[in-house]
Amino acid sequence: MPLGSHALRKEDLGSFFDEYYPRLYNYIYYKTLDHAVAEDIVGDVMVRVAKSYASFDPRKGSLDDWAFRIARNLLFSYFRRRRDTVSIDAVGDAAGAVTIEDEVSDPLDERGTLVREALALLTEEEREIVFLRFWGELSNKDVAKRLGMNASTVSTKLSRAIAKIRKAFPNIEFA
Repeated sequence: MPLGSHALRKEDLGSFFDEYYPRLYNYIYYKTLDHAVAEDIVGDVMVRVAKSYASFDPRKGSLDDWAFRIARNLLFSYFRRRRDTVSIDAVGDAAGAVTIEDEVSDPLDERGTLVREALALLTEEEREIVFLRFWGELSNKDVAKRLGMNASTVSTKLSRAIAKIRKAFPNIEFA
């Protein structure tokens, strides 16, 4: 049986980790822009899933929603603890910030730099939609559900966000 169609069983945990670790890591990294923090938080997500796998109930939502809700809650806790030194708005604005250290430490990461610059053009809501659609590999309908929007609204906002990026970076391709 595929993941998410039944209560999560102990034997499903390996498949869950294989399927969800990269997606959760990308989501958390996008929010924190810190590889070490993303690894720590996604590790905490996996521990929580392992400890509470028996409580997953597909009648209350999908496995995807459950896992990402745990990730969001851990992110909120992380930002709450760091409130004294970093605001959530500053982290969102940092999505486009490229420092000299970034360029020197990873000179082959031109694509990552381009992505950060492109995302910096967008509002937080547009970044979230683009991230969920392309990195999260969700349909517009699923993005809408996750963000509490209408699917046509997501489609319109996604089109406008892509148009902004294409205007500034005509060579960027969207899969």
